[in-house]
Amino acid sequence: MVNLTEKELIGKLKELRQIKPQRDWTSITKTRILGVEPFGGFTLFPYLKPAFAGFVCVFMVMGGLYIAVKNSIPGESLYAIRKIAHQGEAFFVSDQGKTLFQLKLANDRLEDLTKSPAKNLAPTLDEFQANISQAAKELSKIDATTTNAIAIKKIVEETKKLEENKQKVESLGVVIEGTQELDDVLQKIVGNLIEDLEQRSLTEEKEEVLNQMKELFDAEKYSDALELYLISQ
Repeated sequence: MVNLTEKELIGKLKELRQIKPQRDWTSITKTRILGVEPFGGFTLFPYLKPAFAGFVCVFMVMGGLYIAVKNSIPGESLYAIRKIAHQGEAFFVSDQGKTLFQLKLANDRLEDLTKSPAKNLAPTLDEFQANISQAAKELSKIDATTTNAIAIKKIVEETKKLEENKQKVESLGVVIEGTQELDDVLQKIVGNLIEDLEQRSLTEEKEEVLNQMKELFDAEKYSDALELYLISQ
């Protein structure tokens, strides 16, 4: 290993500064490091580079904000943004899909309750009850005898999911109230279907379905009764 004095080292550095890299090497290196495309030594839209970098930073921040908003729960500051997003989504939902949309929001609130700290239970329950109330209002507008069976099936599936989530939350010691309005609407729908079937001339198979629906109705299992009706159609 050659040991250089400070004076000699400075001299060597001055010599290196005099070396000029080939133009092609300079262009290729810029492309690799900065993403600059060489056009005869001219940098295409150089003023866009800082703006592009700014956009990347904004998107990265927004991506992190999106996750934070999505995971926020009632009672937290970011939930206000999440609620505004829900309202925006609701604007694009068809009339037929509004019941399902509100039921999904209600299920989201039940899932929130499984991870909410005690201080956020009350606002989360309030949001849940508001979603259930709105779902009941939208569901009351539906005529199950004429509405698309697939749409009704999705509502039934979401309602049954609601019941399962409700049991999970109540197993944690949280009392869930506010579902009576939805139960009343389901009761009315199933009751109307039973009355409609009773006025028809039914096969033995359909008669058996009617009897099973009545049993489920008496047991207040309205979602199951509605599901049975759909299966039999």
